[in-house]
Amino acid sequence: MDLLRIFASESSIHGLAHLVRSPHWLEKAFWLTMLVFSVVCSVSICNMHWERFQKNATVLNVETNYLSWVFRPPAATVCSDHVSEDMLNQLLQRYDMIDSFSGYWQMERNHSDYGYYRRFLLTVNHARFDNLNTFAPFASDKNLASVSLVDLARELKYPLAPPWKTFAPVLTEVGVCYSSTKLYGFQSPYTDRPPTEMYIHVEQDVMTTDSSIHYVLREHDIISSSLSVEQVVASKALKQLSRLRRKCRLPGERLTHFGLYTINLCRINCRIEAALELCKCVPFFYNIGKTSCTPAGLYCLSRNHAGWYKSKNCTCQPLCESISFRQVLVKRKVLEQANSKLETQIIYPRMRMKRDVLFDISNLIVSFGGAAALFLGCSFISFVEVLFFVLEYVTKKVYRYYHRDRNRDRS
Repeated sequence: MDLLRIFASESSIHGLAHLVRSPHWLEKAFWLTMLVFSVVCSVSICNMHWERFQKNATVLNVETNYLSWVFRPPAATVCSDHVSEDMLNQLLQRYDMIDSFSGYWQMERNHSDYGYYRRFLLTVNHARFDNLNTFAPFASDKNLASVSLVDLARELKYPLAPPWKTFAPVLTEVGVCYSSTKLYGFQSPYTDRPPTEMYIHVEQDVMTTDSSIHYVLREHDIISSSLSVEQVVASKALKQLSRLRRKCRLPGERLTHFGLYTINLCRINCRIEAALELCKCVPFFYNIGKTSCTPAGLYCLSRNHAGWYKSKNCTCQPLCESISFRQVLVKRKVLEQANSKLETQIIYPRMRMKRDVLFDISNLIVSFGGAAALFLGCSFISFVEVLFFVLEYVTKKVYRYYHRDRNRDRS
């Protein structure tokens, strides 16, 4: 008790000295009430600042020094259902639909199953995330269970000619498409037998059906489009924060089935997990090394479309740094003597958003110190005094206990 009195009388925390020195109990009660009130207010404000430090530490600022900015142009992904009759006939004559071990199977037009397997090839070629129910007629065919749908889909696509060789084939939710890392303007590659429609998606992320900008390019269409750029960048300080505090994700943060993070890859990751849970397989256009769906598995997914594709349990955080494009203007005209063509103009911005740290550890320390000084009048030294007196008390207790046992042993 003497040690507590010494601590209270010598501490720099306001009110403790009055609590010890006051002779009347009413005065002691007053100072005790004020001390409790000050401690509650100080703890409450410190807790408020701690919550801000943990959950609201970032801010979006506006940058206007556009002369030093660098942008990547958007990518173009071109998709079409076009398939040549020659390719269909070659596959029907070469590919073994009945016995996967025999290697080749000559199927001519007069074969009894020619129409059935031709419809199967067209179904694979037209396969999308939203029409997997078209595999229903083939779901019970065990001969097709060993057929690689990925290989078939890739072989069915029309081979592209120069300058389209810069477009690489990619698997998407609308089948096999061709993608390029740059988009300025291009003409349709189908000059001999043009398809009815081509879908062109514009973005910098992996293409999904959630893409915001896409064009339907029909025969003889000339489309002129203008895109504006919206960019968000992140400061170095923000990238060092934990994911909980920055409330966004960096591209290098892995997903379950992918080595990097984008919003579309996150959505695909959720769909893969849902498909594996519902039908124990994934569609062939998610070629990730997991069990690929047979026609029966694809039909199973079509019957559970809302469960695997529109998963409500999927939460995808935004990217800390991103570039998005907004369609400003689009014009379409038809020229009967011209090939299909898309021309794109990119309008680069003079303003962008920057994610930065607004409330860091130094602000937290200052906030704690201000709350403690306002209500208790104490500083960092006051907390050192508390620690010192606690250590002194424990040391004296241990010393007395040790010497008391030692004197008892001597006697």
